[in-house]
Amino acid sequence: MKSQIQVLILTTIVSLSSIVIAQPKLSVDFGMGVYQPTLSGFDDNTGVPFPTKSIFNRNLLMNWGIHKEIFSNFRMGYNSFTSFEIGELSLVNSEAVFYRSIRYRFFPIETYFRWRPRIELNFTLSPIWGRAKISVDTSPGDKSDDWNQLLNSFGDSDPMSGMGSTDAMRTDWIGFSGMIGGRYYLSSRLGFDFKMGFMNNSYSSSVDFIKNIGYSKDQWRLENSKVKGPDLKIDDLPIFSFKVIFGLR
Repeated sequence: MKSQIQVLILTTIVSLSSIVIAQPKLSVDFGMGVYQPTLSGFDDNTGVPFPTKSIFNRNLLMNWGIHKEIFSNFRMGYNSFTSFEIGELSLVNSEAVFYRSIRYRFFPIETYFRWRPRIELNFTLSPIWGRAKISVDTSPGDKSDDWNQLLNSFGDSDPMSGMGSTDAMRTDWIGFSGMIGGRYYLSSRLGFDFKMGFMNNSYSSSVDFIKNIGYSKDQWRLENSKVKGPDLKIDDLPIFSFKVIFGLR
């Protein structure tokens, strides 16, 4: 009887331990990142007085993601890092509400191993689909003049002759990222994740296709027309992220 009780206690301890440190098969995460781009198209712009830069609209990235364990020590998923800026612009005909976002969509391929029962070390490679958006809320009758002032400040001398219902210009590009990091699991359902690494969103090549997949100020779109956007230096950027992991199953 005594030996049976000992076996029961040992089995219970092992079962509870496996519950505490078990790897979640599906998880979501929320957190933030830090990086340091050079947005000279906004900060050094003499044609339009953009909102004052700060750590909140230049260096912080809001982050959320979802990951699925494909097999042991290997997971894939989706992560979105976004930089926001909102303010007011004094344009030629109006005081316009200005909104700018830069979104880096990561598609991570991650390998990991358990260094300690609750501590995981990981390595991540991620293709990036980036998108930037600039929105200006102007009065209907003044759209063309206000947008032309904005585009001229970016170096675009070809004016827009008419504007439709849209109030936003956009551009897309492809990049990549490499990161190393670690996780600490409080339980099978909750953990903390820290990563550091780099991301590159710009290319230099004589091949036209490769030149056009990185960020370029000449590849913005407005009203189905190609226009010039701001100068952004978003290549070879160190990036750090911290997030909370919630296991779903």
